[in-house]
Amino acid sequence: MLLIFAAILIGFWPLRLLHWYLGFALLCSSWIGLYLYAACSALLVRMPSTLMRPSRWWLIAVVPTSLVTMHLLGIAVTRASGFRSFIIPSSSMEMTIRKGDSLVADMRYYHSHRPERGDLIIFIKNDNLLVKRVIATSGEDVQGQNDTIFVNGKEQDEPYVEHTSRAAAKWLSNFGPIYIPSGKYFVMGDNRDVSLDSRFPKFGLIDESSIVGKPLYVFNSSRAGMSIR
Repeated sequence: MLLIFAAILIGFWPLRLLHWYLGFALLCSSWIGLYLYAACSALLVRMPSTLMRPSRWWLIAVVPTSLVTMHLLGIAVTRASGFRSFIIPSSSMEMTIRKGDSLVADMRYYHSHRPERGDLIIFIKNDNLLVKRVIATSGEDVQGQNDTIFVNGKEQDEPYVEHTSRAAAKWLSNFGPIYIPSGKYFVMGDNRDVSLDSRFPKFGLIDESSIVGKPLYVFNSSRAGMSIR
């Protein structure tokens, strides 16, 4: 069991299998299975006849305790390997990420990569973690005309965009042009009619130093295992 436990830890790091949904499913099922087997086998093992057999009531106490320990240790190992899970509380990224979806994010990806146009990013804004899509990067200019986005004068193909409100303010779809200075990013939600993003003057551009993670896939939803693009 110690060897299996070590193999699971290697799967978290350095292999970082949580980067893929299949790896997530494999590691989670192995983690749960190992803990339950270890707890049950310790209680059900044959005891010498000279010793008092432990009460079956211990099983009721040990299994929940093992599950709590497993959960807390799993969170610690997951974060130590550079991943975090989040529950999405808003509909601003629908239909790419739906309200109530749970997602896994790589919190180290942008340590070695720079965000590109079209990437989904997790960033800190007013002490909150938000997820939006990069529309324009440093040195580019962005403009909105009748729900169509132009970057450097070129119309953008955005099959992921959703419009859910006919009563949305016209300036949400008609703005700019806005020039993006060095180290800044213009971000928008995929649900353009309800997203609070860089189109709002009080929200503004996103600083590169505030970007902390990259969404990977969703779980615990009707679309579990779906890669986020």
